[in-house]
Amino acid sequence: MSRARAALLPALVSLLLACAPARLPLKPAGDPPPAATPLTRAEAFFQQGKTCLQKGDMAGAKACFNQTVDALLDAGTAGAAATAGSEGKSQLDDYVRKIADIELNYLKDKNSPENGEHEAFLDQVIATPLFLPSEQDILDLKQKVSETAAVSYTIPVLVNSQVVSFLKAFQTIRHDGIQRALDRMGEYIGPFQEIFRRHEVPADLAYLPIIESGFRTDATSRARARGAWQFMASTARLHGLRVDWQVDERLDPFKAADAAARFLKSLYEEYGDWYIALACYNGGPRRVEKAMRVLGTSDFFTINQSRHIRRETRNYVPAFLASLIIAHSPEEYGFTVGGGEAVFAGSRTITVPSPASLTQIADRLRVPYADLKRLNPELLRDFTPSNLSEYALRVPVASDEAALADLERIPPAKIPKFNYYRVRPGDSLYSIARRHGTSVDQVRRANGLRSNLIRPGMNLIIPRGARD
Repeated sequence: MSRARAALLPALVSLLLACAPARLPLKPAGDPPPAATPLTRAEAFFQQGKTCLQKGDMAGAKACFNQTVDALLDAGTAGAAATAGSEGKSQLDDYVRKIADIELNYLKDKNSPENGEHEAFLDQVIATPLFLPSEQDILDLKQKVSETAAVSYTIPVLVNSQVVSFLKAFQTIRHDGIQRALDRMGEYIGPFQEIFRRHEVPADLAYLPIIESGFRTDATSRARARGAWQFMASTARLHGLRVDWQVDERLDPFKAADAAARFLKSLYEEYGDWYIALACYNGGPRRVEKAMRVLGTSDFFTINQSRHIRRETRNYVPAFLASLIIAHSPEEYGFTVGGGEAVFAGSRTITVPSPASLTQIADRLRVPYADLKRLNPELLRDFTPSNLSEYALRVPVASDEAALADLERIPPAKIPKFNYYRVRPGDSLYSIARRHGTSVDQVRRANGLRSNLIRPGMNLIIPRGARD
């Protein structure tokens, strides 16, 4: 029985730890009486674990589920298993399967759009508990890929256990997230591939936003990377995107795609390998270069077996390859194509004087202000950039451009002025607003805050001027 304990518990515990919060496990309430049978004790612990999970207490659930398995394994030392034979093993297998199913459902619910609508999908991808594929699973996928690789893929598609693990996870735990990404992908993938071809970059790399952002243009990662292509502000500026208090071009999917294509091309020219280029895109060239230098190799799947690059970067390429395989044949892997709402379809670009009020433009064109903002997500303020004399603005295709013929620029004196402030320990929105002669409401609006909650280290835009 000790061998069974050694074989089963590590796998179960690793699954539970993958999504447990960083806190000490709680003791299950109401330990079953010692006189209870092992099966009764196991069932009691199992029910307590389900209750903990329903309350969001993952650590408590982990403790209870561990004790469920312990109770069944301990049955052998009490002689119950000897009499039950295969029945005891069947009960143990049933509980292990039930616990695994509960865990998978919990992960699906936790990552539904209601619980993380603007979260970067990559944060979820990297946290995915992976399955251990069989040799037959790997051979089967290799066969499928080889049948279409010569005509379908524009980059090498290597199939190994990591790629198969992510593919299976995308078909189960992350199915809904991948499906939503495929739904949104429809209106973007054609223009993205055209941009990549123009820069002589393989068109398959245009599918990167599947795992980066789920093709959400407003996605923001825990590291503050933003947009469909998940650029950090410093990297975005380095590749020609404007990021300041008026404009964040990381949120313009097409400008960001152009920057991503140029960035990936430069990485490939530097290293001569698309897998290494992708790893650098995710983790930065410095870390990857150090790993290549220490290990004496430029083979990505050798490097990603080491601890010289972060876990996220180790998983990034196999996760992308799995998503690419799905994107080429979605129906074959349990997904559908289409069904997503098109944001930019039916729009065109016109030139307007700048700076100009978006509210005034929306009124003149007789389009809802929210629609105009959605077509121009890079504009953070209620006006076009104050340092430009004209601006290319997206508007609904049926808009009457003549209505803007006499549109006036906003006088410089009426352009809002802003300061930047880094939140320190002990600060509150009230104290910050009072110190800068503005109001809490103005600070919240300028930063898109839904509440007064702030934390040390945050960078805030502070409007200057009289209080409301």
